[in-house]
Amino acid sequence: MKRLIFSCLGLFIRKLATAEYDNAANLSYQVYMECGNNDLTQAGIEAFKRFIYDISLMAELDIYGAFDNGRLIGIIGIHREKQHISLFFVQKQYHRQGIGNSLFNYMMEYYKFTRISVNSSTYAVPFYQSLGFKVVGDKECNKGIVSVPMVKD
Repeated sequence: MKRLIFSCLGLFIRKLATAEYDNAANLSYQVYMECGNNDLTQAGIEAFKRFIYDISLMAELDIYGAFDNGRLIGIIGIHREKQHISLFFVQKQYHRQGIGNSLFNYMMEYYKFTRISVNSSTYAVPFYQSLGFKVVGDKECNKGIVSVPMVKD
């Protein structure tokens, strides 16, 4: 299994085992409530929780994690067939340290996608733009979750 080692930081990235998906869901929920809560209604919170804690829906994703000394600190969840990022979260105290960038680059190197999409939280739009994504539609609300459709070609 391929791993990306951050030698100076003591961090590494690897694909998560299905048994670790609950940890990924917990991290996603924690970060979204902390950073993206302006994009959620109460119905949106419930819809988000239904998605991340539904093992059959999570099983459709390949999820990679960034670890700091064995502790999960960030995840990226990819729907391979749709070439779509479904989950992408890094704990707030690790923002602006290159971890999200590294997760994204690791995934792109592995999958060699020529095009990938995401429905970004309004909070994360500048981050995705820094990765080369472009806004391709108006802000929308689906099941109480506000997002901005974006694509990287």
